[in-house]
Amino acid sequence: MIRRSFIAGVTMMAAALAFAPATAQEFDWRSQDGQTINLMFNNHPWSQAMRDMVADFTAKTGIKTRMEIFNEEQFRARLTTLMQGRSSDMDVFMSLTSREGAVFNQAGWYADLAPMMADKALTRPDFNYEDFSASIRNASTFGKQVVALPINQEGPLFYWRKDIFERCKIDEPKYLEDIPAAAAAIKSCDANQGAWAARGIRGVTPYALAGFIYNSGGSFATPDGKPGLSQPNSIKGLAMYANLLKDYGPPGALNHTFTQVVELLGQGRVAMTHESSNEFANIMRFPGRANDLGVKVLPPGRESGISKPVAIGWTVAISANSKRQPAAWLFLQWATSPEVQAKLVQAGVAPPRASVFGGEAFKAWAAEMPVRKAWADALIEIGRTGTGVYQTPTDRVPEARDIIGGAMQQIVLGKATPQQAAAAADAELAKLQ
Repeated sequence: MIRRSFIAGVTMMAAALAFAPATAQEFDWRSQDGQTINLMFNNHPWSQAMRDMVADFTAKTGIKTRMEIFNEEQFRARLTTLMQGRSSDMDVFMSLTSREGAVFNQAGWYADLAPMMADKALTRPDFNYEDFSASIRNASTFGKQVVALPINQEGPLFYWRKDIFERCKIDEPKYLEDIPAAAAAIKSCDANQGAWAARGIRGVTPYALAGFIYNSGGSFATPDGKPGLSQPNSIKGLAMYANLLKDYGPPGALNHTFTQVVELLGQGRVAMTHESSNEFANIMRFPGRANDLGVKVLPPGRESGISKPVAIGWTVAISANSKRQPAAWLFLQWATSPEVQAKLVQAGVAPPRASVFGGEAFKAWAAEMPVRKAWADALIEIGRTGTGVYQTPTDRVPEARDIIGGAMQQIVLGKATPQQAAAAADAELAKLQ
């Protein structure tokens, strides 16, 4: 009897011990309570909103944060210095994986998120990775390695001042080829009204330029994968973008990136641009723009019938050198959660989660203003039809985009014809393959 009781007791104890680890392994937002993580972000509507919201993360997890936000050139320089030095001082950073993902991955800068995602003790049960846009997930996946989580969905959109078009009796551009004609008509109607603005700095130009090349029927690559700017339709799109800046752009256009373009549009100094959907909230802060601005995907080519927009998304990643990866992973989950993304919509950050983008809260927000609805519809379209490629195929993406932007500048400066600039660029791009 004693032996049976002993055996029963041992059995119950063994069962209890077997159950204890399973209970301990359940997900807990406060499992890293007391940690401090360092965050480094590019200046972006998402990071601006994070600065105001991150206290909610600390309240939820007990994890404190130190956040640094830099303008993009500074951000990239600082990130490169820290990663090359294998510094453990940074835990989480923003990354545009469609731009630098392959290079960063080869350098070993990203922590692999896949094992963390599979760990039930580290990952919330309703995380749902498949809820993110497939195109952005693919840009952050290398083999079985997942290097980052999407934080937004964006792409360049065509913005135009409906009131100026109406005053000057100009029809809304239905085709790509209507844009230069509209610019000429605006200049003729009101010599004091700027007609066009767009990115002119070499490395940032291809993001906005790509739609002109694609919609003209061109491509950055030939069918066999070689540099393709010299193809006739590619030249056509390149020339249109360059000539719009040369003939109708503001002074100093070749030194402009999105910050100057948004300022010009917001202040009413230009009537049209092709700029990031992600700048929508910043544009709406200017008086009058919510009432007089039209927004849509860049019109298709009249001759080609093609509409092929760029669609990308910034992501957040964990440094491979971080010594606080579990705490950093909790931040990534919180920052990309449906609850947080629903709040970020108010800051004009388009959610990369399908459940949020198609949710009632997002639809209600968009329905409050026609311009919001137009913006949301355009984002749905670029998400469905867009591409993340806006350079010749290569892992050396920043260099390729710099060469492409340089070709555009040569045309604006009158130093080369479109054909000459494209041929010279293709020769340089071939060296990167």
